Amino acid sequence: MKGRYCDGIRRRDLLRVGALPALGLALPDLFRMQAAAAAETPRGKAGRKDINCILIFQEGGPSQLETFDLKPDGPVETRGEFKPIRTNVPGFDIAEHLPKLARVADKFSVIRSLTHTNAGHGGGAHYMCTGRHPAAGFQEGLTRPNNQHPFFGSVVSMARGARQDLPPYISLPALLTYGGPAFLGPGYMPFVIESDPASPSFSVRDLRTAPGIEAARREERQRLRAALDARGKERLAKPNPKVAALDTFYQKAFDLVTSTAAQRAFNLESEPAKVRDIYSRTTFGQSCLLARRLVEAGTRFVAIEHAGWDNHTTIFPTLKDDLLPEMDTGIATLLSDLDQRGLLDTTLVVAFGEFGRTPKINKDGGRDHWPNVGSVLIAGGGIKNGRIVGATDRASEFPTERPVKPEDLAATLYQCLGVDPKMIVETPLGRPVQIVTDGEPVHELL
Repeated sequence: MKGRYCDGIRRRDLLRVGALPALGLALPDLFRMQAAAAAETPRGKAGRKDINCILIFQEGGPSQLETFDLKPDGPVETRGEFKPIRTNVPGFDIAEHLPKLARVADKFSVIRSLTHTNAGHGGGAHYMCTGRHPAAGFQEGLTRPNNQHPFFGSVVSMARGARQDLPPYISLPALLTYGGPAFLGPGYMPFVIESDPASPSFSVRDLRTAPGIEAARREERQRLRAALDARGKERLAKPNPKVAALDTFYQKAFDLVTSTAAQRAFNLESEPAKVRDIYSRTTFGQSCLLARRLVEAGTRFVAIEHAGWDNHTTIFPTLKDDLLPEMDTGIATLLSDLDQRGLLDTTLVVAFGEFGRTPKINKDGGRDHWPNVGSVLIAGGGIKNGRIVGATDRASEFPTERPVKPEDLAATLYQCLGVDPKMIVETPLGRPVQIVTDGEPVHELL
């Protein structure tokens, strides 16, 4: 079932904690914590360009053998039903059910030799989403963000800060299970879009005012609050910096709610119907479109959840009829759209899951967890496109050339985004922690 892991835990049970009210936070609380955290943590070194990122997490673990590393000449028990097709890059073949991506292969590269050793959904996802293997004490399946180390988006938010009126890190259509800030603190939680952008009634809850509170009434409330604040300050012998700071946080929250740029960015109805149709009217397709609008408006990092890849049974019809068409249309359209708007060079797009799938097809017509080999799509943001990094054996069981670890992928992403992967930050207890250890950027792509 799409949306459920093989261990029976529903994704939504894990993800509903992402919205601000579930954390006991209002927008001013989020801005207050972000400001406090920014004052206490170092900034990363900026790159030559100000690069955005759209990260697509294919939750459940996509099969490399049915996407980017087909083995049509492999053993019958491993090779699967799909055939490879040529792309617009010579020697770069991908699955037949990804025809749109095949036509834009010159706009992305693939790492075929991603490898690690954690076969658990939680452990593998944490490793891939942070570049740090979970340590002792890590528990899978908790109904809250369970990061021991911070997610890429939280690190970018800390190191690069906000730009314009929009939050620096946004997650949609929910919070990634391992998309939290860990020891960086709640000030670097994402702004979470707890809503389906494909729904006709799509709206962003935290940007809506209560029913009946129109613009004039909202502004009157602001004036009343300002008058009461001024009256309170007159009675103080000297200005209270905490009161002044609170005013700032409320003002930032008010500015976001009333920001024309923010309202415009989230308003998918303003997008031409033809463009929305090209992306496809699926949750994933509209999430890709919304991500493009958000980076165009100033958001630095957008995380997109694309779930359903835990295919232990009937993998071939599930991929053919559902997941691969969604992936093909969403990502291919996103890359073309970014390129046409002149944004691909300044927007890193990356797609991966927690691991690959077993070479051997099981008795239920599916493939099981296989962290030894997986594939990553990576594009834009300074990446050399139209390339294949690494190779695997005849059954796509183990890497035979250029193994790439999650640490290496993390170092690559951070280097593209202008963040020093060796940057040291402190935990609340004052312990220094390096963002990524033992990882080296994949220089073939840079």
